[in-house]
Amino acid sequence: MIVLGERELSWVERGAVAVPAYLTARDEVWLRELTGELADLGGLSADEVDDRLAGRMVDLGRAHGVRGRVVAGVRRVLGRWWSTVVASAAPPARIRSVLFDLAASASRDAAIDAAASALGVDRAAVLEGLFADRPGARRLVAPAVVPAPGEVVLAYNLALVQGLILRSSETRVRVRSHVRSVVRLAKLRRLLCTYVPSAEGTTIALSGPLSIFHQTTKYGHALASFVPAAFSTPAWELEATCVLGHRRLRVVADASDPIARPHALPRETDSAVERRLVRDVRKLGRGFTLERETAAIPVGGGVCFPDFTLRRGEARVLVEIVGFYTPEYLASKLRALAAVRDRHPVIVLVDEALACADTDLVGATLVRYRKSVDAAALLDAAEALWRA
Repeated sequence: MIVLGERELSWVERGAVAVPAYLTARDEVWLRELTGELADLGGLSADEVDDRLAGRMVDLGRAHGVRGRVVAGVRRVLGRWWSTVVASAAPPARIRSVLFDLAASASRDAAIDAAASALGVDRAAVLEGLFADRPGARRLVAPAVVPAPGEVVLAYNLALVQGLILRSSETRVRVRSHVRSVVRLAKLRRLLCTYVPSAEGTTIALSGPLSIFHQTTKYGHALASFVPAAFSTPAWELEATCVLGHRRLRVVADASDPIARPHALPRETDSAVERRLVRDVRKLGRGFTLERETAAIPVGGGVCFPDFTLRRGEARVLVEIVGFYTPEYLASKLRALAAVRDRHPVIVLVDEALACADTDLVGATLVRYRKSVDAAALLDAAEALWRA
């Protein structure tokens, strides 16, 4: 996933709204020039490529009236097609280890010759590969097919919206169809979110990176990686509250915007934690079964999408896995679930490694874990709920 950094973001302020400065078909002329020149630089080091393109990118921007940060953003997005590789006859770390050990007791030239012999490469390969794994020394690999300018436009616009969302305190996405699939991906990304259905669709309210104290970068990239799934649905809408240029502004986007939709709708895929939990419940042999839950449960003014139903005979309890969380988020979720406990008993599983703030919140329906869920603790909690 390629997301624009803060210095590569471009927008136009209209009152309290920040309108993303999308590329359009008019930008395809200079994009064709840039991709054509980049295609000829395959095999050069990343530093050499940057040196050759630095002045040219400035000239392109000036000639076509494009801001420097936009050109820089495009250069980053083109990394989706132009990758870099380590070009070395032997692993650079191995070359360094052998050469530095030999250099402690021999002259420079003698150490290089001895290292070449030990590694089975020639002398030049030792010197060329010594630091070949550094970012600036990696070699550019051009794609077999250069992307069309229109394809670059759409990819840049997506990365722009994702970059803006990384500066958000709250994001709301409204989807009108394939709701369960989109929600499923939000849960797999372990996002802090709530769901409110209405006649216009289902609104997914997501906490933004700026609203949490810990895990900010990790959470931000999880949020950015989720958004394209919503964009894959028809008639989607997005509104985010962002801090841009030291101002709090609203960013809005919808399905009419020229944004790439590269993601197919997410499949009903289980995470590693979920797969292990299903296996462990079965292995315990206590008469329980754990089944994927597909129904949405009304909770207050919104809905809850539990991950599993835990059954034993006629008794059942819903199981929801929470990812990133704050004390306020957990407390709100537990209060809402307590209100429907008689109809839908629910156990919430919380990964302590994903806390976004310090918390010591406890509750009868809360089971904490790290890396993997203690299946026995889950079953004990279910039995306690049935006895209550």
